[in-house]
Amino acid sequence: MLAVTERPPYAACLIVGLGGLFFGVTGPLLSAFVPLLVRDALGDQRTLIGVVMAIDNVLLLLLVPWAGAASDRATARGRGRLPIVLGGLLLAASGMALFPWSPSFGLPGILAATVLLYGGINLLRSPFQAVIADLVPSKYRSLATGSVTFQMCAGAIVFLMLGRMFGMRTAFSIAAATVLVIALVFAVRLREPRVAAVEEPSGTDAVGSLAGAAWSAIAGVIPGLRAVFIAALLLQLTFQSFTTWYALHAVERFGIPPGDVTIGFIAWALGGVFGALPAGAVGVRIGRRNAMMLGFLMMAACLVALDRVTEMRHAIPLLALASAAWTFPTVNAYPLFIEQIPRRRRGVLAALFLLSMALGGGIGDPLNGTLFDLFGNYRPLFLMMAGYTALAFLAVLFVPAGVGEADTGLDSVPAAAPIA
Repeated sequence: MLAVTERPPYAACLIVGLGGLFFGVTGPLLSAFVPLLVRDALGDQRTLIGVVMAIDNVLLLLLVPWAGAASDRATARGRGRLPIVLGGLLLAASGMALFPWSPSFGLPGILAATVLLYGGINLLRSPFQAVIADLVPSKYRSLATGSVTFQMCAGAIVFLMLGRMFGMRTAFSIAAATVLVIALVFAVRLREPRVAAVEEPSGTDAVGSLAGAAWSAIAGVIPGLRAVFIAALLLQLTFQSFTTWYALHAVERFGIPPGDVTIGFIAWALGGVFGALPAGAVGVRIGRRNAMMLGFLMMAACLVALDRVTEMRHAIPLLALASAAWTFPTVNAYPLFIEQIPRRRRGVLAALFLLSMALGGGIGDPLNGTLFDLFGNYRPLFLMMAGYTALAFLAVLFVPAGVGEADTGLDSVPAAAPIA
């Protein structure tokens, strides 16, 4: 075991960041290929296609709170969260390996592979978020989340290129093998700090825990928590606006072929790669709240500039810069939020944080669609995103200065020797 020192725990941040690589490996491939695969298997039965594609959201709503609460109970009993994380990785790897062949078994095969794949992904979401805080000392959590974001963006670029070069089946097979390697590294190298078992009240369940956590956030029991949730929701709403509507906006505004819009998405991913690690370092240096506000200001400025450019070639560097700015609040929001949460409740509060972001994504598409109908075109996209970013900046202003900063929380003693 490595002893805790004053040096940044780069090994811990690198290994924990593999969780980001997992989401970078799986997410883009699923977005790029699963809708097409389901359509090819089911034909033009659009309602049925919609039902299959909704399984991810259903499993997210069911498994994220349940797994977060289950990981808290496991921690209270001295077992830790990693077994749940590893189980999710193994399920997801199986789903990735089987999914390209699932249409051979008809609708039952597609449904089984979908449940297996998305079940694994959503099972590990909230326990993994809690594990970051459990394993990395408070002072360096922004570096850890920076590593997660960096590896997620880099993985997305690599595996999208693999999909284009070698086709879906090969890319999914490589992705499944990569997820297995991540599980192996986690199993061998990560060690959760040992804590004495705590007697949990009988009848504790995911719904009750989540409801209590949600009420605490709404009522403002923990200073600044409500503002952080609102900022996270608006941050995800901004991101969802870009990922959903940019292609339609670019084709209409710049008159480019649909295939060329991928350049914009690649620029955004590259901005995330270059911005993530500096965002973590800046959060450690000037504080998480200040880093978030700096990022929101830079992002708003870039988005307003994007609204004014007239050519696609001028938009590309601004998209990359906007994404680099986006990493500052993305990397520092979770460490600021989780600082005030005791270890025994991190799973369920991490679930609430993730559901808050999911809500931002869920309301973003219908809200933006309504606004585009009102304007009659997609032209205002970047101004709308700038508006959401400005509101997020205002929300962060309501976080009291000093709240959520490193080593100020209830469990402020740094985690002991997390990496073997």
